[in-house]
Amino acid sequence: MKRVLGILLLTLMATPAMAQIVVDGAKDAGYGGALAVQTVETQFGDNQSEWNAGYGRIAGGNLYLMLTGNLEANFNKLEIFIDSKAGGQSVFDSSGNDNAQRMDGLVFDPGFTADYHLIVRRGTDSGNPKVDVDFADLGAQTASGYFDVMASSGLDGAGATGTGVNASPILIGYDNSNVAGIIGGTNAANQTDALAVTTGLELGFSLADLDYAGGPINVMVGQNGGGHDYWSNQFLGGLPAPQGNLGGDELGGFTGEGAIDMTHFGGNQYFAVVPEPACLALAGLAVAGLALRRRK
Repeated sequence: MKRVLGILLLTLMATPAMAQIVVDGAKDAGYGGALAVQTVETQFGDNQSEWNAGYGRIAGGNLYLMLTGNLEANFNKLEIFIDSKAGGQSVFDSSGNDNAQRMDGLVFDPGFTADYHLIVRRGTDSGNPKVDVDFADLGAQTASGYFDVMASSGLDGAGATGTGVNASPILIGYDNSNVAGIIGGTNAANQTDALAVTTGLELGFSLADLDYAGGPINVMVGQNGGGHDYWSNQFLGGLPAPQGNLGGDELGGFTGEGAIDMTHFGGNQYFAVVPEPACLALAGLAVAGLALRRRK
């Protein structure tokens, strides 16, 4: 039994090293296959705000997300909602940060209850190019804002937030080099082209900051306008095609708010990041080791 446990332990210890994640905005092989692929061409600008595919991995005490595509440098808001534990919001209620209350009343898909909300935006303010991030704990109704988070103090590169609501820094990488992927429009996206994109926004979260206790983590990604009140047609998971911008009224109109209802659209506008088998096997190994010690 000891020999078997030892071999299994060595095998599992080798796996993460072979599939290491580096948060720099370029997709690593360790992510594996896409968990969501864009279904609709973008109406927020080809290679400006387009989201081609979503990847994720739970490893080493962290949740890693890779969203391939582009985020325009005009302070449009990329909204990322995370469902990482039991309970949560089926209808969005902002923590009061960054005018996100304009989305209050946003209805999530069945099976998705948001626990955390991340906002990512990039642009130039008074001549200073920067990337800003907000992180909100929706259950506690608290939020922290982090400004100019790239180590290079620019629009691209790698960096990390400070700490606040999140006890550990959120890692961030952004690479704006994509000039391919989906095109502009409202028709069905070319998913082969979407899957060929390997750069974009990459994030790393401590699982402790997500109050994670096990199981899949659901993630919803949606491209919004600068005021949290005009949704594009870019979501991961994607909307049914053809589909134009949703705006504030689901029809492309501006209403001054972003409280749309995702249940009005077919499919799920979120994807699940499932713990890799190695994590589950390590848990089983711990149990087996405990049993072995008890038999001595």
